Amino acid sequence: MYILLIGYLFVIVMFAAVVGASNWILGLFFFITLAVLPTWLIFWLKRSVQKKKAETKFEQQNLEQE
Repeated sequence: MYILLIGYLFVIVMFAAVVGASNWILGLFFFITLAVLPTWLIFWLKRSVQKKKAETKFEQQNLEQE
């Protein structure tokens, strides 16, 4: 999954650089909306699932110890 994310970010950075050559504000806008926000969303969703799994595992371990 990470290799796909790296490839996606490379394409978006190159796209934002081409657009940003004529208008840097537009390039920054494209970079933030197409690279930063989706990447943050993917990591946030993955992390929330990991937290939930860790929490249930911790609760099960506590129940087994009692």
